[in-house]
Formats: sequence, structure tokens, C-alpha cells
Amino acid sequence: MAKTFEALMKAEEESQKRREKIIALEPRLDIHRPLTNGRESKLKISPQILEQYRQIKQNIQKTTSGRKIKTLLFLSPSQGEGNSTILINFAITLTLEGEKVLLVDANFKNPSFHHVFDLEKENGLTELALGKVALMDIVKGTSFKNLFVITSGMAHSNPPSIFDSKSFLLYIEEMKTQADWVMFDAPHINSYDDSIALAARVDGVIMVVEAEKTRWEVAEHAKQRVENSNGKILGVILNKRQSHVPDWLYKRL
Repeated sequence: MAKTFEALMKAEEESQKRREKIIALEPRLDIHRPLTNGRESKLKISPQILEQYRQIKQNIQKTTSGRKIKTLLFLSPSQGEGNSTILINFAITLTLEGEKVLLVDANFKNPSFHHVFDLEKENGLTELALGKVALMDIVKGTSFKNLFVITSGMAHSNPPSIFDSKSFLLYIEEMKTQADWVMFDAPHINSYDDSIALAARVDGVIMVVEAEKTRWEVAEHAKQRVENSNGKILGVILNKRQSHVPDWLYKRL
């Protein structure tokens, strides 16, 4: 019995260490519904939630120890964890503080920005990467002041090749001159390599994980994939946390 208890305590210790390695950003958000368009999305962010997004910004700045962060990649370990919604709401919060934000839809598997902001999907990131258009030709305005979008553009058969190219680094540098923040959406990392290729190109990576659904082992695997590609994880946002589930019970779900 004593050995069993010791084994359980050791497992709990290791689990806690894994959590501390992964979780660096607070608070935990409760965002449920996807956004439908730019005008409506603003109404769905309550003052309490806005304050939480502002806290995330402060935590990002604390995490970077004064290092200037301009380009961020938001991604999730698995599909449906609220990554795009968190990213868009965070961007809107920044614009309400007077900052200029450029959102880039690099999620070629499931692009959404053109739907959210009612924009033309074509004439976007793919066309830029192929050298068909200039950056200023694809930056699209939205109904929010200071919020601009680059849609995904036409489908591309090999997205990682876009992000690995030297020319894409130059495009990112040009994007940084156009806004205070440049933030990328990307497909979930444990199924696609797109995010891996992009993670090494930005200043920092924010992981969005659905609380009480995504297992820590899955999140840890995603974290390792990013770090192995020389990506810098700034922290993790726990999304849709509704109630506290004891750790001992969570491990048995």
C-alpha cells in the first residue's frame, strides 16, 4: 500500500512539473462561440474578457523580458480548440488600445479570416509568396479601425515550402513595418507541418489549448515539436475552462 501511495505521489509530481513547463500565460479564457463577422465580434467581448486579453498582452511582455515582440504565431495541438477565435479577439483588443494589427491567415487547411471579416479569399498570402502581387496589394481593411487582414489566398499544395523560403522572411520583415503587431493563424500542429515551418520565422508562439479536453501529453508533444524547430513558445492559453476538475480525476477521464 505504501509503495502504491509513493508511486501516485511521484506521478502527481511529474504531472505538475509538466504543467509548469507548459503553462506560462494566464488567465484562462472562456470563449465559446466562433465569430461571424467583424462588426458582430466586437459585441461578443465583455469588459471582463477584454481585461483578460489585456492581461495576456502584459504577460507576453513580461515573458519576453523587454525583448520587442512584433510577430506572433497562434496555434493549437489539435483541431477545434478555439485558436482562430482567441487570435481574432486578442487582435481586436489590441486595436481598441490604439495599436495597429495585421492578421495573416496562414491556415491553408482551414482558412477562416475571409469568412469572419467578409473579405475576398483570393489575392492573399499564397499570391504574395508566389510573387504574383506586392504586399500592399493584399492587405485588406476591416470594419475595425487599425485592424487589417491578409487572407489565405488560393489553395497551395505545399505550404511548408512557402514558409521555408528566404523570400518569405523578407515578406515578414516588410509586414512588420506596416503594423505594431503581425499575428499568424495556422493549422493544428500535431497533424500538419505548416505550423512547424512558420514557428521558426516569428518572434514567438502562443499555444491555445482547450481546458479539460486536450491531454497534457498531447500539449507537451506539440510544445516539443515547436521547440525542436527553433520556435520560441511564450506560453499557453487555456480556453473554455468552465469549472475546476481535480487533477486526480482529470487524469482518469
